[in-house]
Amino acid sequence: MHPAKVQLRGFDREEISEILKLGEFEVVHSEDGLDLFFEDVNEARRFISKVKKRFRVSSRMSTETLGFKSRARYLFVYSVRKLK
Repeated sequence: MHPAKVQLRGFDREEISEILKLGEFEVVHSEDGLDLFFEDVNEARRFISKVKKRFRVSSRMSTETLGFKSRARYLFVYSVRKLK
């Protein structure tokens, strides 16, 4: 189970190939862009910092409930959109 997802939107192919070299994650292609799944929330935050240093982007964070056992489990979703 991945606790963090980063949604990349508005990047072209060259930029995406550069971004994919910045870390280790599972990549899922969606119709709007790429979804990157991270094993650790802090890894996702560090990755977003690297992307912000290279590109002009806006980012937002939200959560999704994954389920309940003894306590709630959440997926942290970071939306990263390239600004024009």
